[in-house]
Amino acid sequence: MIRPVTLVCLLVAAGAGLHLYQVKHSVSMLDRELRDVNRQTEVARERTQILRAEWALLNEPDRLRQVAQRHLALEPMAPTQFIREAEMERRLPAAKPFSGPPSLFGPPEAPNLVPEA
Repeated sequence: MIRPVTLVCLLVAAGAGLHLYQVKHSVSMLDRELRDVNRQTEVARERTQILRAEWALLNEPDRLRQVAQRHLALEPMAPTQFIREAEMERRLPAAKPFSGPPSLFGPPEAPNLVPEA
């Protein structure tokens, strides 16, 4: 016959074994997760280095000057582009009174694209 102390020791040993297995499994899962995070960090660092190199290349002053000359065709401002404040009121369209926000439930209103004379 098995003594009660032996039975208790056997149950404690079995419980300790199960607990050890669970801890080992959780540690291996955490190690796998840590490897994944380290791999993702390394990929992000490499991508950051590539992006910084691209940014440095795209922001070179000589390259920017060539691109601006090729695509923008900028010219100095001419005196005819300036107007007086009194002329500005004459050139702007007439102000319309605010009739409130558009109704969300009514029929949609087509925008008036024709300037009023």
